[in-house]
Formats: sequence, structure tokens, C-alpha cells
Amino acid sequence: MTYDFNESDYRISYRLINMYLTKAHELKEEELPWDTLRYLIGEAMYGGRVTDDCDRRVVACYLEEYLGEFIFDTNQKFIFAKSGSY
Repeated sequence: MTYDFNESDYRISYRLINMYLTKAHELKEEELPWDTLRYLIGEAMYGGRVTDDCDRRVVACYLEEYLGEFIFDTNQKFIFAKSGSY
């Protein structure tokens, strides 16, 4: 099944992440609320349209893979996609 993910979905998700990162920086918080961000994006913003339980699990897997503290890890190369050309 295909689900619509449009520019406004992207923008609101981007703004949400930006807001959380900015707030955490201003408050000098040690850790970011990654679970909360993944839930809001995966269930509320985008996932609310996902009607199939298996598809919902796929969305959750993508968010686990691409949204977490590890993206700031300097010892681990972070790649969004692997292809034959770089």
C-alpha cells in the first residue's frame, strides 16, 4: 500500500526535530528525547495515515534506523543510502 508523504509532512517533521534540538541545546540537556521524536513523527504526524500494522512496523524501523543519538557519533559513518555511485 502506498501512503502520501508530502512537503508539508516533511516541513512539520523538520520543524518538530528542530524545535526539540534547539530546546535541548538551550537547556543544556545531556540527552535528546529520541523516543518521543520517533513516536510523534511515526505515529502522530506521518503514521496516523498508516493503516496496516506491518506498514506501521516498517515506519518504526526506519525511524529507529535514521533518528537517534548515533547520528552524532564521530566514530561511526552515517549513511542514509547505499548505492553504486558516490
